[in-house]
Amino acid sequence: MHLSRNRFFHLFIVLFAPLLSVVDVYIVNMALPEIKAQYHTTHGMTELVINSYLVGYCVFLITGGRAGDFFGRKKTYVTGMFAFTLFSALCGWAQTIDQLLFYRFFQGVSAAIMIPQTLAIIQIEFRSAKDRVKAFGSFGITLGIASILGQFLGGYFISTTWMEESWRLIFLINLPFGILNILLASCFLKETRHNEKGRFDWSGVILLTFSLSFLVYALTMIPEEGLTSFIMTLLALSAIGFYFFWRNQKRKTNNEANPLMNTTLFNIKSFNFVLLIVLFFFGAHNSYLLMCAIQFKNTLHISSLAAAQYFTFNGIGFLFSSIIAFKYLNKYGISLLIGGCMLMLTSVVCQIFSLVNPENAGYIPLFMFIYGLGQGTLLPSILNYALRKIPYEFSALAGGVYSTVQQFSSALGMCIIGSLFFFSLNNGFNAYQIGMGMVAAYLAVVGILLYRLSKFKTVSGTAKTINE
Repeated sequence: MHLSRNRFFHLFIVLFAPLLSVVDVYIVNMALPEIKAQYHTTHGMTELVINSYLVGYCVFLITGGRAGDFFGRKKTYVTGMFAFTLFSALCGWAQTIDQLLFYRFFQGVSAAIMIPQTLAIIQIEFRSAKDRVKAFGSFGITLGIASILGQFLGGYFISTTWMEESWRLIFLINLPFGILNILLASCFLKETRHNEKGRFDWSGVILLTFSLSFLVYALTMIPEEGLTSFIMTLLALSAIGFYFFWRNQKRKTNNEANPLMNTTLFNIKSFNFVLLIVLFFFGAHNSYLLMCAIQFKNTLHISSLAAAQYFTFNGIGFLFSSIIAFKYLNKYGISLLIGGCMLMLTSVVCQIFSLVNPENAGYIPLFMFIYGLGQGTLLPSILNYALRKIPYEFSALAGGVYSTVQQFSSALGMCIIGSLFFFSLNNGFNAYQIGMGMVAAYLAVVGILLYRLSKFKTVSGTAKTINE
């Protein structure tokens, strides 16, 4: 079959977007001490190197999804990848912390343009249920591999002597892959039909952008500045903005006036419930990886390269269990996912009591492997449960909403768990046990929500309409 008509080759091309964008969430974790030392800045400012990316990523995902509907998904995808590659290069050569934060924000915006196109193209090209499960499963596996690969590459690059400030390689590595992907996408992807009727919902974009920006920025800065009058004002403006945004979108949906976010999507109860699971899962997972990276280096006195190698055991467990989960998911359903969640929780609890002592560092590979087993069972299937009942015309929007909640939960988890961890660290408390205790609580909530999700008929496949 010619490559321009090969669906799985197209899948390979568009999976570059989640791979690169998620790697760039985690690759910074291992380099935070070096970035802090390079710019002589505070813990709060270095945490913003992660969160500025997540803010841009989170705020523009729904807008990115609708942009693909209006301007064509191939064109939007290539534009997003070009911008992502450009801002990666600028991050790699940033001369001040303010420049780095500015470029990281727009790197996140670029990722937000790409990701909804990947999900929409999967929905378009894989129409049969069997093939769609494989495609979305590949997307989920890519997310998991990217999170582990990011941790490994971060540790590897800062331990090299290829250049004086080797941490800059964590951004510059995107250049060759970004350029290659732009060429492949330009040559082989097919343009989708775009919406030439109506107008792009700029008022919806403005309301959502400001509302999300105020909320995420305020949550990010609370640990640094406290509940100042400025922060409280931002939170109030965010709440007001969300209220008017929802009313605006509901009115446009009822009038069939091309809203940014068709509110009919939220009539799918199982989709709403999965979004709640995502909120807790990614809030826990992102904070977990950051705290592990810092604990390994600061308390267990493990080198960056050795820490990076330890994270490969997470990846091995992830790949092993994700392959098995594909085989048995239809047979065991959500029970399998609950089992994966319990494996992650078991690993975290073991680490709380063991990895505060350098003498127990030898247990790290086992704990990482168990955590990876649980992650590989759970992560690739969450997206399938979120999107399996979504009609074709809502595919890009649903992908954008799912990814928005995913990135918002990452930022929110960093604000809550990460800030508690750094506060404890600065005040002489056992920060690792406190932060990991929060992660364990989040995962316990995920397990409870998965059990509740198993009671929805929409998950079992009996639902027929979007209103169920």
